[in-house]
Amino acid sequence: MTERGLYQGLGRGERLRKRSAFVAAQAHGHRRSGRTLVVYAVARNEPNAGQLGRLGLTVSRKVGGAVTRNRVKRWVRESYRRLSGDRWTGADIVVIAKPAAAGSSYQAITGELRRLLSSLRES
Repeated sequence: MTERGLYQGLGRGERLRKRSAFVAAQAHGHRRSGRTLVVYAVARNEPNAGQLGRLGLTVSRKVGGAVTRNRVKRWVRESYRRLSGDRWTGADIVVIAKPAAAGSSYQAITGELRRLLSSLRES
């Protein structure tokens, strides 16, 4: 339990926050693409890299209006959080939503994220 109660989201240390981290993941990471998502994964070369992986999201206006983009972001964050056993240790994960994500369901996004992350883990 945190100060804010039963908060179950991703903490600051579990999120990518700087543009340079997004650019590095896209430039040097491994890529997998699905119907609704593109996922990049890159290992971190930092002293504290043994911590949980960090997640970064990009959902452009091509996906839809603000309500739709925010819904897709919530779904991806929650899917990633629930895949706690599949989270990468010491890696940065960048997820880019494609326009098809707007018409997908939470279950479809969760399944695709799980499949793409496991595919990246195997490579």
